Amino acid sequence: MAGAFGTVPALGEPRLGDRWRLRALVGPPTGPPPRPGERTYAVRAAAGGPELLLDVHRVFAHPVRACYPFGAHDLVVGLVLPGPDPAGSGRALAARLLRDLVPALFALDPRCRRVVAAPDEDDTAGRLALAEGGFRRVAEADLPGGSVVLFAAEPPRITALSTALDDMPH
Repeated sequence: MAGAFGTVPALGEPRLGDRWRLRALVGPPTGPPPRPGERTYAVRAAAGGPELLLDVHRVFAHPVRACYPFGAHDLVVGLVLPGPDPAGSGRALAARLLRDLVPALFALDPRCRRVVAAPDEDDTAGRLALAEGGFRRVAEADLPGGSVVLFAAEPPRITALSTALDDMPH
């Protein structure tokens, strides 16, 4: 995709290994086709269990772009957990998926420096799944659709950088 961010590769399919079954979905028949920076999947553990819906977007193609100074290769993920789940098994499944997904996304685009998620402020199960899946809570933000909580995951090459003033070039 070319534009304000130069040439950014279209998203490929993340490789999650043998633990997950990933099925690409096409948008609704009456809706617009997905843009180059968007992918939607149905994901199920290879061992069976409930199906999760997963959206992966380039941040610049998503409203969350207003929340932080993003990079052209940054990604945003969205998860839809299975219906009522008093035992929390859907949340645990989502956390396992996120722990496998994030490294796969960084491998898919080595220039990606951050994977973010922005669940609704009232989505307790989603927020817990993100935290258990390795995401850090960063901030709260107001988007056109409502208030969200911004979570982020960064590759070790980014998190290992020192932010101490003495380590900054002068």
